[in-house]
Parts: sequence; C-alpha cells; structure tokens
Amino acid sequence: MYSTELTLNSPSWIVRKFLMDPLFISGVSGHISILKFKDKQKDEYIMGDRIRELSAPTDEFIALYILLRTNKDFKYTEGIFNGPKVTMESIKYSGMSDDGKLEFTIEFMPKSLGDTQTRLYVATNVKYNDSLLDKMLGKSAVDFAKHIVEDHFATYVRVYFPSLYGDIIRSLTNKETDKEKTTQGLSLTPLFEFSGDATSILSKINEMVSQLDLGLIKVNFGKVNCNIIVQNKDMKRAICRSDSNVKAGFEALSLIISAKGQGKMEVYSVKMEDLIDTLYTLA
Repeated sequence: MYSTELTLNSPSWIVRKFLMDPLFISGVSGHISILKFKDKQKDEYIMGDRIRELSAPTDEFIALYILLRTNKDFKYTEGIFNGPKVTMESIKYSGMSDDGKLEFTIEFMPKSLGDTQTRLYVATNVKYNDSLLDKMLGKSAVDFAKHIVEDHFATYVRVYFPSLYGDIIRSLTNKETDKEKTTQGLSLTPLFEFSGDATSILSKINEMVSQLDLGLIKVNFGKVNCNIIVQNKDMKRAICRSDSNVKAGFEALSLIISAKGQGKMEVYSVKMEDLIDTLYTLA
C-alpha cells in the first residue's frame, strides 16, 4: 500500500463531486480504460453505441488495465472496475483482472479545512502475481501504487486542478460566503449526492443516517419531496409531500417506497456552533 496527503484550494463538497465520478477517476489514473457499463435495469454490460441506452449512473464496469513494461512497451489485461463506494468519510474504487493476477483499491478521504480548503488522503493498494508484474515492470506492488498516486493523482491536483478550475471554485466560494452573510441562518455543507430507484435510495438513507451527527437529508422523486432531520445518528424528523398529501415520521417513508422512476438524494451536515448561533438570534 502507498498513501499520501494532498491539499486542495477548494471546499470539500466540490472535491467529493470530482472523486465520485468514475470516468474522471479512471482517466486521471492513467491505467484504467472503461470499455463497458453495467446497465443495472437490464442486468447486463453494454458497450459501443448501446451505451446511449444507459439511463442512470452505474458503479460497475468492464475496464482495460494498462500496465507498463518499459517506456515504449505496454501490457493490457481486462477486468472488473467498481466504484464509487461512498461513505461519509471516504470514496473507494476497486478492480480485479479476469485472470485474478491483478487486484487493487484506490481510496480517497477528503477532510474539510474550512470553507476554501480540503486535505485529501489518498491510499492505493495493489496486489498481483509477483512473477507476472516483476518481470513486466521491474517494480514492486508498492512502487506501482506509488506511481498511481504521485505521478497521476498528485500531479493532477498540483498542476491541472488549480489551472482548470481555480477561478470557477473561487467564484463559487465567494457566492456561498456572500449568501451566508445575507441569510444569517444555518450553513448547510453538501456532503453527498446519490441517484437511484426507491429501493436503493432507502438503503442509502439508512446508511447515511448511521454516519451523520447533525444534518439534513433531502429526497426528490418528481412530485415527492422529503426532508429528513438527523441528530446523533438517529432520524429525528421526516416529512414527505406529494401534491396535497403530507406524511410525517416513518409513514413519510412510504411515499418514497411507492415512488416510481429515478430519484435524487442530497445529504448536508450542520455545524453545531451554527445551530447555537441561530438559536441565540431567536432568543
């Protein structure tokens, strides 16, 4: 395993959005080329012009793994690529070649350093048949993991990220700061977004509630809109509205269960000090 820490001049919620994009991660890695997408509704992998049939994001792929023998000689092997697997603390990707000789994980753990900076912990673990890659690469698994982190992800963070997105991020953060000053209300920090059907969203709600100390979960299924307040990893209040139908508590979740199609879930954290300040203004 190889790991390092990087600092980005960006709010953590923006960093998380980049890290939750499997196409972005595979591209920056330099060694993963996605060939097929898993269409979970049809339960099959699709490629070529059939990719246009994909109606929702997926986290399962068939990929071509590119391994370097020399600067001019490459080895290719096909396998499964999975991710992102998202929790409140980390975003993880994993893969394995079809022959079982290559296996790896890439894990990102972003931590907010305030409104404009994020510390990003990156860890890569590579396992493979030593005789295979030692002959190919002349390197150990740790060397290859270090190459992925330092020569690809760290270089992107140091060179490309600030050059391509620095001005956009500064504009966004300035607007957010101005908004907080004018509203003088609670500051909601975006933590997580997820899209899927009713079953997958309910499962993700349970997962997020168990990790959230104080925050808000918003769910939208067209005409169905829900707000769930979480405190100390417990669902304290839930309200769902569908046209004139309003339900509270666990009954509210029944509106999500009966919702059709694809929905969207957003998770926000609330700082305790912001809540206290707001209560003082109301006293």
